[in-house]
Amino acid sequence: MKLKSRLAAYGITLNVLALGFVSFFTDVSTEMMLAALPAFFLALGITPTVIGFIEGLAETSTSLIRVVSGEFSDRVRRYKALTFAGYFLSSVVKPLLAFASLWFHVLAIRVADRVGKGIRTPPRDAIISFSASGERMGRAFGIHRTLDQLGGIVGPIIAAVLLPFIGFYNLFLLTAIPGALALFVLYKWVTEPRIPPPSKKTSHLKEAWNSPGVRLYLASVAFYSFSAFSYVFFIYRLHDATKLSIIFAPAIYTIIQVAHTASAFPAGEFSDRYGRIPSVAVGYLLAALSYILAVVTDLLPILLVATVLYGAHKGFLETTQRAVIPDLVPKEHRGAAYGLYNTAVGVAALPSNLLAGFLYTIYGSWAPLTLGTAFLLAAMTPLIRVQKRLSP
Repeated sequence: MKLKSRLAAYGITLNVLALGFVSFFTDVSTEMMLAALPAFFLALGITPTVIGFIEGLAETSTSLIRVVSGEFSDRVRRYKALTFAGYFLSSVVKPLLAFASLWFHVLAIRVADRVGKGIRTPPRDAIISFSASGERMGRAFGIHRTLDQLGGIVGPIIAAVLLPFIGFYNLFLLTAIPGALALFVLYKWVTEPRIPPPSKKTSHLKEAWNSPGVRLYLASVAFYSFSAFSYVFFIYRLHDATKLSIIFAPAIYTIIQVAHTASAFPAGEFSDRYGRIPSVAVGYLLAALSYILAVVTDLLPILLVATVLYGAHKGFLETTQRAVIPDLVPKEHRGAAYGLYNTAVGVAALPSNLLAGFLYTIYGSWAPLTLGTAFLLAAMTPLIRVQKRLSP
């Protein structure tokens, strides 16, 4: 009770904190894997075009699942159970990368991992939104994102330290340990929110889709998602520009994750103070600036600044984009709304990454970042219209 009282004084709940630690341990596991992937891809001889296909299909494969998971969680009101199922699937499949020797092995494991993410994300975000007051929604998502991304720092550091000594096989097997810890915290300390059943039988997806401003907001999210191709292409740009060995990829990825983590909590506070939509706009501008800097120079200090901005934009957007949903959609439809939101994020992943891989192969590493900047500017137009609708 003392812990709950202390958390309440800061405007957060045990559910928010516990889910933050669930994401922390899961991200340690995931980022140990992701930090090693650029070098692993090269070791397997996988081309940039195939990388784009793998990463794009891995994200896009979750789109329909996210919609179904969100709608189903609103219908059965079993948000915790669905969240647990998604985390369980991801925790089980990631260590199997240790046995991958061909590109389609990697594809199958990455798709299964992202399916788990698709199952868990809408009900998990709904639990966070139910567990936070309206005026502290940004803080709740900021705390969750910060803990999530702390795992995103620890994971790459572990990979960078251990990979030269134990190799890919053992590193991927070790991802099972933090995955198991995440499941334990979720089972032990996250409680099912008490949400009354709907007063009438309805399609939660339809109600969420028809909420004022939702479609415009999802259009903005989709445009952004077309710009948000795999981090691998950003790291390859730095590799091409500076001629740094690809063995430094985990170190560069760690810089991205540190900036991501450092920006998440301030993003939530900024969102609570200055508004949800302006906060999302800041994230778009940070992303565009990082892309532009990475394209126009080959100077390492400036490219490191671009790397920090790239990470910071992710912290801003992964906190503030989710915090917008409660302002647009009633509580009883939020699971479905987060399903739609996550689908807008995921549906662009395959074409975005395929296009990035194609442009990289034909024109070079600058081309995907240039196109990404154009999509970021396109994302601003519907976002401005949403802000006008929300303004009194």
